[in-house]
Amino acid sequence: MSHNLEPLSATFPEEMSLNGSPTPGDGPADGKDAAPMLRGPKRQHFLPRFYLDGFTRDGLLAVYDRDRNQIRRQQPINTAVIGHLYTMLDGEGRQRFELEAFLAECEGKAKPAIEKLCGKATELSADERSDLAIFIALAATRTPDMVNSIQSLNGEMIKHMAKVMFSDVDDVVRQLREDGRNEHASDEALREQAQIMVQLASGDHLTVETDEKWAVGRAIEMALAAAPYLAGRHWRVVHRANETMSFVTADAPVYLGTVRLKPSPYAVGLGSPDAFISFPLHQSCVLEMFGQTGLLEHRVAGRSYMRMANRHFAKRCQRFVVGRDEAHLASLARQTGLAASEWKPKFRMN
Repeated sequence: MSHNLEPLSATFPEEMSLNGSPTPGDGPADGKDAAPMLRGPKRQHFLPRFYLDGFTRDGLLAVYDRDRNQIRRQQPINTAVIGHLYTMLDGEGRQRFELEAFLAECEGKAKPAIEKLCGKATELSADERSDLAIFIALAATRTPDMVNSIQSLNGEMIKHMAKVMFSDVDDVVRQLREDGRNEHASDEALREQAQIMVQLASGDHLTVETDEKWAVGRAIEMALAAAPYLAGRHWRVVHRANETMSFVTADAPVYLGTVRLKPSPYAVGLGSPDAFISFPLHQSCVLEMFGQTGLLEHRVAGRSYMRMANRHFAKRCQRFVVGRDEAHLASLARQTGLAASEWKPKFRMN
């Protein structure tokens, strides 16, 4: 990895995708020793309010809406918020707010580290570094962009499995006959059912709906598995040269690329040693993470770097790009052709 700030062609390739599977774990809170948390906020931010505050002008954000191809000014409290996104249901059908509380705790721990880096602090404690790594890993996965991507991938996997399992009518008839629930069914009825199953599996008729809460859980597991890798990387904070310029963020705020000049044929994940991760900390600076030195440095950006970085953050959005200035967002939308393009899941099956 070159330490020259510009150009960054090796660190901002045009196309990259996440790869990997969730790491099983106990999750953020198992609730064994605590009373169930049955009350909490209905409106839940997937981009934290304090984080959005860093991209405001006079207390307001400029938000580009890709679906409507329009820009509006609005308050952070009304931005990147979804009702009960992180509210889970327990076995008794009760709404549980432990996950939302866990995310709020992570936000509170990360905020001082972000403020220090924006202020060009040359050192962070191990805890501050760990807390910020968790926050950024969660920022990469807790969004609707990633939840929808997981849902899409799960659907594609199930469709693929169905095509493999139900590819031959005779094989499917044998599978159905071995199922005890079909012991009284006629051969003719089973063959008819098998033909329908093969037809559904082989074409584009099969629709798979993946539970959103399941996908949210897998997304959080992914973040917690990736965070230790992020904490150990080389951290470079890139600051704007003056206040006339600003960085933007988006509803998918973590950019993932590679340090390789020739990208690997395999997808790069957050935990990959070749990964390059970039995250806007504030309108004034972004944090780049790469390598495995564990060091921290600060640099100042030129206009060409800021234009390139902002284009990549904008292009990665699912629907919203967020920044300080309406004219800036309008220019980014034109440059990246967002209105003429459609969101695609971050995961894909090869």
